[in-house]
Amino acid sequence: MTAVTVDRIELLAIGPDSETVTWSSHLGPMHQAMVVARLLLSNGVEAIAGTTTYTEHEFDRTLFHAAALMAPFVLGKDAFDTRAAYADMRTRYVPLGHAATSLFDIALHDGKAKILGQPIYRMLGAARHEMQAYASSPLLPTNQAYIDYCEHACELGYRAIKIHPYCVFDDDKSLVQTLVETLAGRNIDWSLDVEGMYTFEQALHMGKILDDARWDFFEAPLPDADLDGYQGLAEVLDIDVVCGGNSLPVPQLIEFALQIGAWDRSRFDVTGIGGFTGAGEVVGVTQAHGKTCEVQSWGYTLTQAANLQLMLASANSTRFEQATPFEMYEFGARQVIRPDADGFVRPSGLPGLGIEMDWERIEPCVYARRRFPA
Repeated sequence: MTAVTVDRIELLAIGPDSETVTWSSHLGPMHQAMVVARLLLSNGVEAIAGTTTYTEHEFDRTLFHAAALMAPFVLGKDAFDTRAAYADMRTRYVPLGHAATSLFDIALHDGKAKILGQPIYRMLGAARHEMQAYASSPLLPTNQAYIDYCEHACELGYRAIKIHPYCVFDDDKSLVQTLVETLAGRNIDWSLDVEGMYTFEQALHMGKILDDARWDFFEAPLPDADLDGYQGLAEVLDIDVVCGGNSLPVPQLIEFALQIGAWDRSRFDVTGIGGFTGAGEVVGVTQAHGKTCEVQSWGYTLTQAANLQLMLASANSTRFEQATPFEMYEFGARQVIRPDADGFVRPSGLPGLGIEMDWERIEPCVYARRRFPA
C-alpha cells in the first residue's frame, strides 16, 4: 500500500466574537480562541484538529506560534504511523511542545480514521458508544444565580454538575451550603473546582464539608505541583481529590502522582497531554493503578470531540465535561455535542473526529494564519 503522507498544512488562529466568561473571581474575562490545524494528505483527505486557548486581555498567539514551529516536522509524515510522528515531535525543542504535539497528533488520527471510514473511538477500540455528561459552570455573580444555573442544567437533562465557585473560601463555603440545602433530594452528582486557590487548611475544611454532603470529586483545591499537600488531603478525605490537569501535562508526572497517592483520579485534556497517543499512555498508567480518568473537555466543539472520542475508546472514565451554556462553544461547527433528555452525549457518526467546520463562517474571525509549505 502506498504511504499516505502530509502534503500541506494550514494553521488558523480563530477569535469568535462571543461572550466572555471566567472561572474564578481572581481572573478577568477570558478570550477563548481556537487554534486549528488543517492537514491535506497525499490522497486528498483533509485532516483537522482544534484546541481551545484561554487568555485575559486579548486572544492568545503563543500556541499558534508553537504549532507553526512544529509544523515543518509534520510535513511528509506517514498518516498511518501516528506513533512515529508523536515520538519525533516529542524530541523537538518547541515551546509549548506538548500542546503543539497534541494538535498534530489529533489531526493525524483524524486523517487516519477518515481513510479507514471510522470514528476515532472505533479505530482505537470502542469501549462504549455514549457518555453521560456533566454541566460545568462558569463563575456566576450570586448564590441565586448558581441555583438558577443548576435548575436549568437539570431541565436540560444533566444528572451531574461541577461548580466553578468564587474561589474565595468563605464565599464558597456559603455557596456550597446553599446548594446543599436548596437542592437537597435532587439526584445530582456534584463536584467543586476551586482553581488551586485554597490554602491546605481551607482545602481540608472544604473537603470535609463535601464529604458530609457526599459530593463526587474535589478538583484543584491546591496548585497541581503541591503533591505533598494533595497527599495529605487524599489520605484524610473520602471525596476523590483531583488536580486541575493543566499545569503538569506529562504522562510520567501523572503516573508518579497516582503512584504516591496524591490524586485519586488522573486529570488531563487530550489537546494538552500529547493528543491520542499521549492520552493513551495516561489511560494505561491510570488503569494500572486501579483509578479512573477525569478527562477535561472544556472548549470549542473540536476540543470536546477529541476528548469524547478518547472516553468512548476507553471504559476508564466516568462523565464527559461540558461547559455550559454550550452555545458559544459551538461556533463554526456543523455538528455539535449536546446531551439528550437523560444527559447522554454521543458522537456524530461521521469518521474521524466526526466534526465538519463551516469555514466561510469562520473566515471573518481568523486573526492569524500560516501555510506550510509557504
